[in-house]
Amino acid sequence: MRSLFFALLFSNLAFLAWSYWARPPQSAVAAATAAPAASVVPLLELVTARPPSPDPPTRCRSIGPFANASAASAAGDALRSHGWQPRDRGVETSVADGYWVYIGQLTAAAQRGVLARLNAAGIHDAASMAQPEQSDRVSVGFFNDQTHAVRRAEQVRQLGFKPVLDLHQRTVTAHWLDVTIPATEPDLSAKQFQNSAALQVADCPVKGLGG
Repeated sequence: MRSLFFALLFSNLAFLAWSYWARPPQSAVAAATAAPAASVVPLLELVTARPPSPDPPTRCRSIGPFANASAASAAGDALRSHGWQPRDRGVETSVADGYWVYIGQLTAAAQRGVLARLNAAGIHDAASMAQPEQSDRVSVGFFNDQTHAVRRAEQVRQLGFKPVLDLHQRTVTAHWLDVTIPATEPDLSAKQFQNSAALQVADCPVKGLGG
């Protein structure tokens, strides 16, 4: 009996030791169970990119012509005071520079005779032209207004000559200011600038078709 008692006692002690060492403590089991939950990666949310805001509508307006760069610069300063950035655009154009009266298609000998008759008639500002392309002409006056030019041409005609009355022109550079302004802003007015009587406001020329 004693041998049986000790055998059973030994078996119970062995089972108790196995239960303690073979199975982890409950705290370790709980920690191992909770660990995966803490390491779960949250789901990513897809963010839709917002389209860029469209630029506000604008219009391009051109004001001019200004007689010189100084006048254009002064007007440009006025536009810049509104926060706009004007662009100076030079345009070559022909302007009337006066009226020229002359007698053409004359040889050198004929010119000397014409000058003598004109001088005798009291027209003392006549002269032969020195330029090669005008060497067959005798100038009988250059006038700022058409009335005086017509009067001189009539005097020459009465002497038996055939005068030519020519509108003389010269090439000048006119300055225009092109400026892009928001469509919500009031339109430009020539009255905003000095010497506005000579100014115009129009749409900017299409690129490649005038500036």
